[in-house]
Amino acid sequence: MLSSFFTALHSIMKKSHLIMILLLSCALFCGTVQAVTLRINVADDSTGEAIADASIYIDGKYIGKTASDGTYSYVHSSTTDFYLKVVKKGYRDWVDYVDYDVTRVYVDMIREDTTLSIELYDATTLEPIVGAVVRVEGADYSDSEVTRSGGTAKFTVKAGEVYSIEVRASGYNDLSKTVEMESSDRTVQYLLFPNDILGIRVIDAGTSTPIQGAEVYIDNTLAGKTDADGGLQLHLERAKRYTFRITATDYQPYQETIYLDEDDVFLGVELSKSAYSVSIAVFDEATKPIEGAEVYLNGTLKGKTSQYGRFTLSDLPAGTYEIMVRASGYADWSETRRISGEGEEIVVELGYDRADVTFNVKDADRNALAGVTIVIDDQVAGVTDSQGSLTRSLVTNRVYNVTAVHDGYRNISVEVDIPAGTTVFSVPLVMERELNIWIPLVGIGIVLILLIAAVVVLRRRRSSQRKGRSRGGRDSL
Repeated sequence: MLSSFFTALHSIMKKSHLIMILLLSCALFCGTVQAVTLRINVADDSTGEAIADASIYIDGKYIGKTASDGTYSYVHSSTTDFYLKVVKKGYRDWVDYVDYDVTRVYVDMIREDTTLSIELYDATTLEPIVGAVVRVEGADYSDSEVTRSGGTAKFTVKAGEVYSIEVRASGYNDLSKTVEMESSDRTVQYLLFPNDILGIRVIDAGTSTPIQGAEVYIDNTLAGKTDADGGLQLHLERAKRYTFRITATDYQPYQETIYLDEDDVFLGVELSKSAYSVSIAVFDEATKPIEGAEVYLNGTLKGKTSQYGRFTLSDLPAGTYEIMVRASGYADWSETRRISGEGEEIVVELGYDRADVTFNVKDADRNALAGVTIVIDDQVAGVTDSQGSLTRSLVTNRVYNVTAVHDGYRNISVEVDIPAGTTVFSVPLVMERELNIWIPLVGIGIVLILLIAAVVVLRRRRSSQRKGRSRGGRDSL
């Protein structure tokens, strides 16, 4: 009996599982049947082009963006209508209700209106240009305006569109531009060039560097000078012939007659440096010509002087140069000189090489003698110091007569030969004491006086003795 019960219970449970499976299958089937796929196509209202990355909102909730082909697939199981919103920068927002069972929606986005402002200025004065006619054209758009105060013209156009701009103004060259509008207002600025302007640029023919301060003459009338960039702007009527003459310091002048056409806006001029001959005459301190002196120009050896001490630099372009002259036995000479004229002569006087010559004076016992007067070639050079020394700068490659004078010492005279190329030279001088002739003379005089006195005394004694003898003889008689 129990077995029958369990058998019946097992049968009931099998049937329940089957029922549950059937119910779940029906629910899944019903759910699949109710899901709806809404395909959204977003495109530009005017061009029909697909719009990618447009944001999709359902009942105010963001759900995604359109693909590169402007589509988005929205799967839902809603049984009520909902509102769809599409947002793209540069376009007006698109909003509308969509039936819950609709499977495709076409969204045409209308571009937002933006303002294109065009400002025009004179290219030479930078002043606003009033009265210029500006025409703007785009897809299904064309409009013209005249610039007002401030040189501005404004146009209401669509965001994201590309527009062509044509500008015409009396006395100026026409201007054509293209501008792409973004999602907001935009201001563009342009320079208009006067149609009578002529730009002149003057450069060095050798170095291509600009020449500042070049004078530009039009039909022999000074029109102006070039600036730091070598440029000058002129206003000249076209379809006429003009004579241009351009001059600059140290340059050969330029002159040419030119017919100016409508398309002529620039004149480039190259000026060549003027070339001159410069003579260099080299002498020594005694104004004697120096042969074989080397002449350097900006550190480069150009040649040597002739037997007359001369050398010529030929065809030397005008400019500033460092000139150096060098000769053996002489000090170098250098000078920075500006060459700007024909037939210039540069006179160079080369000083002899000099050496520091020290005279060291001592006595016979090798003691330094201070206060000794040194005479060089009959000219007093100075007096020795406490060390018995005197230093003077003397020309080399010469022989000097040197005399040392000191009270109580014999004068000493020597010839001093200072070799060429010497920078330091020493002359030793030894002085001996001088005997004083008055001392022996005074001694001799004293001796003589003493001898004379002795003779006188002796004679007196002898005379007294003689007198005594004479008296005694008389008494005895």
